[in-house]
Parts: sequence; C-alpha cells; structure tokens
Amino acid sequence: MTGSETEAQDSASGTVKVAQFARCANLSTYDEVVTETVRRRVLDTLAAITAGYRYGSGEVVRDHALDRAHDNGDVTVLDGNGRTAPPTEASLANATAANVLDIDDGHRDVKGHPAAVVVPAALAVAEETDASVAELLNAVYIGYEIAVRTGLTLHDVDGVYTGTGSWGAVGAAAAVGRLRDYDVGTMAAALGTAEYHAPRTPIMRGVEQPGMTKDGIGWGCYTGVEAAALSEREFTASGTVFDESTRFIEDLGTAHHITESYLKPYPCCRWAQPGIEAMRELVASHDITPVTVECITVKTFEEATHLQTRHPQSVEEAEYSYPYPVAVMASQGEFTESNLSPAQWDDPEVKALAESIRLTTDEEIDSRFPEECLARVIVETESQTHRSDIVKARGAVDRPLSESEFMRKIDGLLSPTLPSNTFETVNRVLNQPTSSVHDVLAPWN
Repeated sequence: MTGSETEAQDSASGTVKVAQFARCANLSTYDEVVTETVRRRVLDTLAAITAGYRYGSGEVVRDHALDRAHDNGDVTVLDGNGRTAPPTEASLANATAANVLDIDDGHRDVKGHPAAVVVPAALAVAEETDASVAELLNAVYIGYEIAVRTGLTLHDVDGVYTGTGSWGAVGAAAAVGRLRDYDVGTMAAALGTAEYHAPRTPIMRGVEQPGMTKDGIGWGCYTGVEAAALSEREFTASGTVFDESTRFIEDLGTAHHITESYLKPYPCCRWAQPGIEAMRELVASHDITPVTVECITVKTFEEATHLQTRHPQSVEEAEYSYPYPVAVMASQGEFTESNLSPAQWDDPEVKALAESIRLTTDEEIDSRFPEECLARVIVETESQTHRSDIVKARGAVDRPLSESEFMRKIDGLLSPTLPSNTFETVNRVLNQPTSSVHDVLAPWN
C-alpha cells in the first residue's frame, strides 16, 4: 500500500470510529454521575417541550406536523393531549417545542443545545420500538456525545459558528441508529447523511434578528431521524467531518461532554443569564429603587452584546434580548416564563429600565468565553453606584442548580399542562432501567 493510500485509509477512519462508539458504548461501564446527568437531561427536556407547546412556534410546528401525519403514527406529541404522529413528524414538533422557551440545556464549548435535538429523536424511536429506560438513556448519551463533538469539529474545520441544528442532526441520527440496532456501516451512513443534509443555521443572524427559526433544532432533529431511515434503505453518504479531523473524538468514551453541560434557570439566551444573575444579586443586597436608576452597564463578552432588543414584540425577541430580562429583574426581582407573554412587554417601568442599559465588551470576560459565560453589572442611581462581582450564571457545573431549584423548575414547566405529581412519576420511572419508555410517557397520554 502506498503512503497516499495509507493516509486515505486513516483519514476515513473517523466516521467508522464514531459509528463503532454509537453502536457499542454503554452507560453501565461509566460512573453513575454520567447516567444521572443523562436522566436529568431527559427530564429537563421533557419539561421544556411541554411548556414550549403553550407558545406560538410550538403550536405552529405541532399543527403542521399533525396535518402531515394524517392521523398515522404511534409516537406521542408531548403537548399533553395524547395525540400521536410518525417518528419524523413527532420529532420535528417535539424538538421545536423543546427550544421554544430557550430554557433547555446547553453546552458551553459548542455554544448550543444538544439535549433539545437528541432527546426528542431518542424518545420517538424508543417509544416506537418499545425500548427500555436503559436503552433510551444509552441512546441519549451516545447522541449527546456525538452531537457535541460534531459541532466542535465543524466549528474548528469550517471556522464558522453555526446553530444546534447543523450539528445536532448527527447526534439525533446516532441515537436513532442505536435504538434500531444498526450495524457499523448503516450507522456510518446515517451519521454522514444527517451531517450532509443538516440545516445551516446561521445563528448570529438569529441572535440579531430573532425569529421562530432560532437554532434550527426542530429541523436538525427531523433531519437526523430521516437520515437514519434512509440509511436503512442503503442510502449512502460521503463520510463525515470526522474524516477531516479526529481531534474531538480521541476521547470518546473516556471524557463525557454531557457532564460538562448546564441547566438554565431562566427562559432566555444563556449569554444574558450571568447579567440577570448579577442584577438579581444586586437587587437582593441593595435598596435599588427602579425609578431612581439612571444607567445600568452590563460588561460581558462580545457575542452577548449582539442581544440588543430593548422592547420585544415576540417571545423570540424577549429571549434573544439582554436589556429586557435584566430590566425585568431590576424591576420585579425575578425573570420567569410569565415575562415572555405580551402582557409584560409594555410595562412602563421595565421599558424605561431597558432604555437605560448599555452593553459593553469587557476584555477579561471576553477572553474567558466560551469556557465561561460571565458578566458584571453596574447600576448608577441618583445617589449611588452599585457594582456586582464578575458573575457566572447558575446551572453550570461549578454553580449547579440545587435539587430544590431543579424540582421547582421542572414542576413550573410541567404543572400548567400536566398533573402536579408528574415530576415524581417520571423521575421514578427513569430510575428503573427495565421499565418501558411507554411508562415514562404515560402522563402525556
């Protein structure tokens, strides 16, 4: 074999290595903390999906998916009404709903939302195949790890930051392939087809011009599920980005990206959450009267300064705003799902505070992004100036949500739609490896 042939063989091994991992990795061989993290991501995503269906884009895509389903399919659309659709349509709807409130989980390094694109695909096919809880959790873990590594590799190779759908599709395909027991060749074709057909998702445009398109999560999930189905029919692909670079897959099975992810306490872009947190701490420790505020300065990293919307006119504009949630926190001492409703957008005090907010890039904070998501807030009143420390948002690995905070979050997202004991019911089933996924989804049916 010539040197060039050897190099070609080596360069083609990345996709195969990832496909082998997707087929063989098992949570039972890792520390329990990995499995527990996967359980939490499933719970968190189920709650985000349920709440997402109470808002416009969740309803739009759900109705579209159900119209396309023509009363076919046995996969639950997780809006609490017990309706079903084929795996592809249910995945599209559920994944879109997962990101509607921007309260789904995220991963700092890849700057996106892996669970929202992977969990709905895994749930759909796990329900279709009557998989066990253990099989579901394995599929979610595999899909999550592959999604993150795909994003990191694409961003590195292409030099362009793209949204979750562009790389999450590969994780969704991996989760589906694991649940359907694909061989390595079929799995590799599914991964390659998903990456090739995934949405482009120019996310910085979405940040500056918010719309329902957001991170392209619904379409990324849909693409992954469809790519897997095509691979079963021997549809061939052209490899994956892992054939160009194996940098981020060398530690597959030894490093677990899912344990480095974060959970969100607030329904908005993660980039704004350290500023919200800093304002929360200032309001709690100082007697700040909103009417006396003259200027609020948020010092943060450069990307976050693009969240410029001050007076939102849609849910998406409220989520992709920095001034609005900080102003709400300064005025009301909280920022919750209720603040995404139109009735809140025209509050005169909030509007005045939002006008007073300046977003500036801080060199130190900017140098620490994306590994850390930080901000400092300075509030100038008529008589005093209050400065926060450099603050990290809650929900990160080194500043996790407490058990009670996590429970309150999940209950708050679920309870308007489902019974008040849903958290306890689903959490109990997710801790029973041999239980059926149908038992996990029973509250939605």
